[in-house]
Amino acid sequence: MSELRFEDVTVRYGRTTAVDGVSLTVPEGAVVGLVGESGSGKSTLARAAVGLAPLTGGRITLGGAPVPARGRSRPLQMVFQDPYSSLDPRMTVGRCVAEAIPPGGSRAGRRAEVERLLELVHLNPACAAVVPSRLSGGQRQRVALARALAARPRVIIADEITSALDVSVQGAVLNLVRELQRELGLAMLFISHNLAVVRYVASHVAVMRHGRLVEQGPTTRVLTEPGHDFTRELLAAVPGRTTRRSTP
Repeated sequence: MSELRFEDVTVRYGRTTAVDGVSLTVPEGAVVGLVGESGSGKSTLARAAVGLAPLTGGRITLGGAPVPARGRSRPLQMVFQDPYSSLDPRMTVGRCVAEAIPPGGSRAGRRAEVERLLELVHLNPACAAVVPSRLSGGQRQRVALARALAARPRVIIADEITSALDVSVQGAVLNLVRELQRELGLAMLFISHNLAVVRYVASHVAVMRHGRLVEQGPTTRVLTEPGHDFTRELLAAVPGRTTRRSTP
């Protein structure tokens, strides 16, 4: 079982509360979108899940057990926002991906696995021989996805993975995310400030503001009958969309 659960999670930095009592579930095999404005605490929650931000309160579990924060083979893998800084510029693409593969197997087997992963994210396996600086932003983000998949995770956390890309490239990466989730059955927490993007990839959505969740539920319901004023504000910012105020 790969259900990821945040239970009353709080993260503080000194006197500043970045995440305030958040409870959220990412069901096995589902994509949950987490949306909110910059500074709402989305990325802090993601970093807490992978052990990069210490919990002040609450707990995070995967399949009912605490998420291991250490060890080479971790069941949660994170894909970061900036494709230009998330990969080691001194390593070839092949080495970047191979580094995340669990230990064991022959050199030839690991090389074949790198090629398979690159093909899975629609990159030519010949890219394995080049350094990341030779690739475009969209290609680098595909390498980052391949690297995350190399660790054979049970859940992937995608933190604003399209926001640093050109608009023309964003759609292709989002299509790839949908394809990978459908083919591999991965659970994913997909974080974005853009509700239109979340609508495209997620079956459930949670709305975060000032460190707290203000609304969550099936994407269709939240989009058609938003229950919180902030959700309606986000929907109003989506071009070509109108919302109706739900009745009390």
